[in-house]
Amino acid sequence: MVSAQTDLQVLVDQLAGDDAGLRAQAYNELIRRRVPELVPLLAKKITAMPLGGQQLAIYLLQQQPLEVTRTLYEKLVDAERPLLRAAAAAVLIRNGDKSKVPLLAKAIAAASEAERSGVLNATWSVDDARVQDAIRAYLRADANAGIIVSALQHLRQAEKGHSAVTDQATQALTAASDLAVRAAALAWLAGGEGNAHATALAALLRAEPDRFWPIQNLLDRDKKFSLVLVEAIAEAVSKPRSKHEIAQAAPLLLAQSPELAQTTLRKLLTHQDKDIRASALEALATMRGGLEGNALRQLLQDPDPQQQLVAAATLRRMDDASGLPVVLALVRTAGPHKAQAARVLAGFRHRDVVLPLLDCLDDANVQVRQNAWQGLQTQLRDLFPYRRYDFTKSGYEPNAASRADGIAALRSYWASIQ
Repeated sequence: MVSAQTDLQVLVDQLAGDDAGLRAQAYNELIRRRVPELVPLLAKKITAMPLGGQQLAIYLLQQQPLEVTRTLYEKLVDAERPLLRAAAAAVLIRNGDKSKVPLLAKAIAAASEAERSGVLNATWSVDDARVQDAIRAYLRADANAGIIVSALQHLRQAEKGHSAVTDQATQALTAASDLAVRAAALAWLAGGEGNAHATALAALLRAEPDRFWPIQNLLDRDKKFSLVLVEAIAEAVSKPRSKHEIAQAAPLLLAQSPELAQTTLRKLLTHQDKDIRASALEALATMRGGLEGNALRQLLQDPDPQQQLVAAATLRRMDDASGLPVVLALVRTAGPHKAQAARVLAGFRHRDVVLPLLDCLDDANVQVRQNAWQGLQTQLRDLFPYRRYDFTKSGYEPNAASRADGIAALRSYWASIQ
């Protein structure tokens, strides 16, 4: 039988190996366990790990309490690799040791191009001018565009917006030959009406709409943009690559032009990708006037369950329960939509939802069970506010291997209060 310590050692060895797939699997298992016994094992291996392993090891160490990791961090501030020095110094600084600031600034400056993303991730919330100066040095026309974006995001947080010195450094990048770097610089400087950078960025985005997605978070959301840039942003948003991009970009476009945001998102309701259709519908559902009742009721007949569920949930928030029969039917139908159906169903304050939620408590999909369990508790408390039932005494647990007794107890309780 393999001991727990030996098992941990195997996982650390995999984290230190050259196989990226095994490293990822080992990391996922180690982050799940999050045991302090991991720290001394990492201490023996971390300096010899490949860069990818070191980055994952840093994330693992950050999940441990400082009293367990401080000794290792004190050693790592003298490590050969700048990433390790920066990560260790940053943790100690965040915990009050300001003497490590010069070490951190030097490590940032010494980091290779391959290390810089990890360095920036490790140095969050360190507020010191020397650190900001070192990060600002990453703003070079020949740098990787992803590093430029990360560095600017870091500086925005540290400087609470814009500073003249960062704006000046970014200005030098607006003529970079790398269009990705140029787009990032223009996005940083694009705020305000009649802004020449906004005009230049609009032209770049019209020619290459995909450039918008990596740089959208650099746009200053507290400022109004010129119409030409807002229109270019809308054109880019109309060509999303995934559902996640819709959720990210919709608030930006809405703040600039609610009318244009709604027009753009409505066009996506017929997109060939059903996930993008659903994401556009969800974004519209949050906007005043984005979707009207008649349009939503029509969507209840859509062949796509995601569209039906979003429509039903939106109508419910408008005090229209016409989508309840649709949701009741969907929650009784197997498919990838079922977890969402259980969640949406739980939003309806109605006796008819209780039995279907009880049925979902033993579903094969754990997410369905969890959504049903959370929803059932809310429902019963809302329907019977004067009954104080201790749900923990039912013995039901969504992740338990055996759930029959708990479900039986819950069914018995429901029968008793009819």
